[in-house]
Amino acid sequence: MKIIHCPRRFTRSSWGGTETCLLSLAKMQRETGHDVQVMSTKALDCVAAEMVEEIDVQRFDYFYPWFGLTKDVQRSLDNSGGNLFSMGLLKGLLAEKNVDVLHAHSGKRLGGIVRTAAKLKKIPYVVSLHGGLFDVPAVISEARNERQQGKLEWGKVLGAAVGARRVYEDAAAIFCLSDSEKKAAEKQFPHARIEYLPNGVDVNRFKKATQNDFRQQRGIPESAKVILSLSRIDPQKNQLKLVDALPHLLKTVPEAHLLVIGHITDPAYHQRLVRRIADLGLQAKVTIIEGIDYFDPQLVAAYKASDVFCLPSVHEPFGIVVLEAWAAGLPVVASAVGGIGDFTQDGIDILHSGDDTPKSWAHKITMALEPNIAGHVRASASLRVTREYDWSVIGQRVTKIYEELR
Repeated sequence: MKIIHCPRRFTRSSWGGTETCLLSLAKMQRETGHDVQVMSTKALDCVAAEMVEEIDVQRFDYFYPWFGLTKDVQRSLDNSGGNLFSMGLLKGLLAEKNVDVLHAHSGKRLGGIVRTAAKLKKIPYVVSLHGGLFDVPAVISEARNERQQGKLEWGKVLGAAVGARRVYEDAAAIFCLSDSEKKAAEKQFPHARIEYLPNGVDVNRFKKATQNDFRQQRGIPESAKVILSLSRIDPQKNQLKLVDALPHLLKTVPEAHLLVIGHITDPAYHQRLVRRIADLGLQAKVTIIEGIDYFDPQLVAAYKASDVFCLPSVHEPFGIVVLEAWAAGLPVVASAVGGIGDFTQDGIDILHSGDDTPKSWAHKITMALEPNIAGHVRASASLRVTREYDWSVIGQRVTKIYEELR
């Protein structure tokens, strides 16, 4: 089959869960004999064409159909949730020959572009809900709307032209990351084919040992108990919760050290994080690394150099980093939000954060450092991630669905 994946953006500089999921799926499909491409926009990456892990990536010019958007606002929209439009992408999709399936990794106008191309080429298209559609907290929706507040939108005609409001109704299948969102989608689109399709992970990559001098390179004491938080530095990921929990944790675990790794997608939030650390006098107990490239061996080394993984997100459609931590052998403490609450089992393969207060986080992290508890959740998580979430398993399911749709 010839498969084209269409994400809203695809960039190394702000790599996230969607890019990880898409690339892993594309690689698996290529390795099993399919012709796979990624066609996206130049959001955050102006390189028109390149090979990423032997996958052909093409990017096209785009714009936001609002009057008065500043460059800072445009970049913020590029980073998260921007409803962009690209005539070049539509032309590029129509120009491709012998395509069997189009896979949209976004809705809105970009999904409408994929819908239009599929209709004109008379082939099926599917849509993945990576960022959530029905379960986005109000605080995140409000933040997205605030960026465009007072700006004049002129793009509704573009959305109407490509059927942006019919992306989900007309899709041959909709892939949902969580069971709760699958149920909501079934209620909203009763005649659509809705599939629960979790993210996956390259288990072997994160399981294998590394030559680990990560702590020494980053100035972290060998005796430290390292609490790793690896995700975008953004209010959604809520790293401030771990900073606030750290003073409580240090009372019972004086050797605790917080390691925060992530690309900065909200500079103002990053500054708040730095100020809070300084206000609490925790500079010696916190290390912030402003992003590690997904392809860098140091990413796996960071997991292997840590003792506990934490994800305090206020909203998380799935939480692919939980799978990475599981594969790397770390006990995980996380908020039971979105997809995390669906695919994890509190006290079995993860510890949920309880009442979500700083004291509760400190207590749960302390529990995760207990050898008996850590060993139990690690063993359960390791078994599940290998059996259920390796990309060889997830990828086979996706490809089977494609074949059925053809």
